[in-house]
Amino acid sequence: MPNAIKTTALTLGLTLATGHALADVSVERGPTPLRNGDAKAAQDIQLRNDHLVASIAVDSAPPWGVAPGGIIDAAPVHDGKPARDKVSLIDFIPNNWSSWPTTHQDFTIVENGPERGVVKVQRDWEGVELTTTYTLEAGADQIHVVTEMLNDSDKAYKDILSGYVMWPDGGHLFGPAGMHGTEEGPTDAAFADWSAAYDEDWGFVLHAPYMNYIDYDARDLYKKHDLAPGESRTFEGWVQVLPDGSIARAVESAIQRKGVAAGEVSGEVETADGDTVADPVVVVEKNGKPYTWAMGHDGHYDLQLPTGEYQLYATARSYADSAPVDVMVTADGQQTVDFDGVKAPGTVHFNVTDAQTGEPRDALLKIKEGQKPLVGFLGKETYFTDLKRVGQREIPIAPGDYVFEVAYGENFLSQPTNVKVHVDSGETTDQAVTVTQTTAPNDRHWYSADMHHHSDVLDGFTPPEYVIRSELSAGLDLMLLLDHDTTRNLHEAAKLAASRDVPFIPSIEISASWGHFNPYPIDPDADYRINSGTASIQDIVGQREALGAEAIQMNHPYIKYGYYTNVENGTATGGYFPRFDLMEINIEGEYEKTLHKAWDHWSHGERIYLSAGSDVHDVWQHRSGAVRAYAQVPGAVDAQNFVAALRDGHAFVSFGPLIYPDHAFGDDLTFKQGESTTLGFDLEAANGLKSIQLIGQGGQVVDEQTFDDSPTQGRAEFDITVDEDTFYAVVVEDADGKKAFSNPIWIDAMEHRPAPAEES
Repeated sequence: MPNAIKTTALTLGLTLATGHALADVSVERGPTPLRNGDAKAAQDIQLRNDHLVASIAVDSAPPWGVAPGGIIDAAPVHDGKPARDKVSLIDFIPNNWSSWPTTHQDFTIVENGPERGVVKVQRDWEGVELTTTYTLEAGADQIHVVTEMLNDSDKAYKDILSGYVMWPDGGHLFGPAGMHGTEEGPTDAAFADWSAAYDEDWGFVLHAPYMNYIDYDARDLYKKHDLAPGESRTFEGWVQVLPDGSIARAVESAIQRKGVAAGEVSGEVETADGDTVADPVVVVEKNGKPYTWAMGHDGHYDLQLPTGEYQLYATARSYADSAPVDVMVTADGQQTVDFDGVKAPGTVHFNVTDAQTGEPRDALLKIKEGQKPLVGFLGKETYFTDLKRVGQREIPIAPGDYVFEVAYGENFLSQPTNVKVHVDSGETTDQAVTVTQTTAPNDRHWYSADMHHHSDVLDGFTPPEYVIRSELSAGLDLMLLLDHDTTRNLHEAAKLAASRDVPFIPSIEISASWGHFNPYPIDPDADYRINSGTASIQDIVGQREALGAEAIQMNHPYIKYGYYTNVENGTATGGYFPRFDLMEINIEGEYEKTLHKAWDHWSHGERIYLSAGSDVHDVWQHRSGAVRAYAQVPGAVDAQNFVAALRDGHAFVSFGPLIYPDHAFGDDLTFKQGESTTLGFDLEAANGLKSIQLIGQGGQVVDEQTFDDSPTQGRAEFDITVDEDTFYAVVVEDADGKKAFSNPIWIDAMEHRPAPAEES
């Protein structure tokens, strides 16, 4: 049954043009008023009051193949004007990003101001009916959301993860308190039931009192539960929209909602010299872990906290943290806590060069020891050298002692260097660093790219400039950028890559709920019209030609929204359709299953080859090119030639080691049955070599060789006897346990026939 969308308006209301009072609520049909918003269809629904604007997708396609009905745009209102959209998706997810088969979505405007706006969305997921109600009150800074799950099928669901998710457009993440920095797991250690996305001039808080499990750095707040046939469950949450990054408002909201006893803390923040810190931030810790923070103005701050014991410290952008102060908050108490020891910033200037040639090197600069700001807009933990001034970077930073890790092509081309740096307030420290390159794949015409790298669209956090800076520091030879179902940043990235005279591979990640695919290189101006929420695998593969691509890659095949997972579950729209060229080894996915699937393909003579991508969305948290594809390109190194080599199997994928075969991967070697030959491989590893395995039919280990004393270079040779058509591939491991996996060398066995007998 095709998807059906039904919309009903029970109460007609005022439009934006009618000039309703700012505090009033309005519910309107039409495109979002938010800059850079995605809800552009005439039937999309806009919720608005004087604090916020939120857009519910009706006819506009939500990201990642999700069914319509969630919030796909949202922003605070500043001085009566909506800010830029900062939300990719806020929605109820029935089972942790599994595929979402759906047959209907019904939308009803139940109530339209001026005191309250109510929108009801009814959808289905498999045999479960989902009813979500959004309520916005006049003067409120949050939307109340309630979802009922009703299992209208005979299927019993066990241990599913259901709940609200909040995926921002850029910014930073925090929470839940007590578990900040935890990517996934039960919430036993949390002492708050909310998480936040924020930057200096906006913030979103998802309050989820039902939650008992988090995922994706607490962007997903779930309840792990069962749902028997006929059973229903109700989920209640609040989406709070903040005018800035002062997430202390989340605590204030929770205090009011729960009616808990609370007190107030306020004070002034000054430097050690008595100067006012204009824009201080006061961080609150509880039980030694971050709890919340308040942004101050003109040196003053205010906080409301539940009763209890806390530790507070003051800081500011690039300032040193003050000493912590113990505070006991009592019911209805008011106390003053001043800070006067905040140290003003200093500067460190890095100059990174190659140890052999003296030429400047792009590099990643990461704080290993020293002050690491908790609040994202106050400073970074990871930096990159400049795009134009190669090898150089000037960093305003809190005064103190640091150890920086300086890395160029880490694990692949060189090993990182640790340097000690001392920074004083108001002073500049010059720091020269040399890096020693120990491998040289380009000398053998092998070139690398990270074939899955995001920028700052939808769930990404990295502007295009920093994608290029990060990829250059990783020692990649070709730059690549893609985002989910959009080509928005491709032209900008292409210009940035051209400014450094490096090839650029434009791509897009077509993102259905049951599988993600990258065609590349694409024409950034091609007409991309596919709706990933309704597209089949046949439609998606057809985009290869429509977008002018040389190849199409299946991403992270075995994660919960991977194509092979959903083929096995029977939930991939269009079924199994093996018309893709490449399978991705992904740093976050279950790559062992992908690798064994590739060996299975090759055992059946199916020429679907390996590619690799890091799937990095945030270069300050994850390493570009941590896994990458190396392709042998004998001619001009450009996007077309690199992708053609990758498509034809002339490549290997690696987390570190480098493989140079005597016979090209992807090539066919023909021998007579019973004939013997040798397969040889030159190897390099910046971390030192440990072993190499020869893989044959059925993914079996045919032979193995180990290396003593972890040399950075080595040679391996394997003698084989040809008995049948088969393939051989290799797995190389370095001394740090990082591996590389080759594409196959195909062996064609000719049947040996004796020479005809001579006539007598």
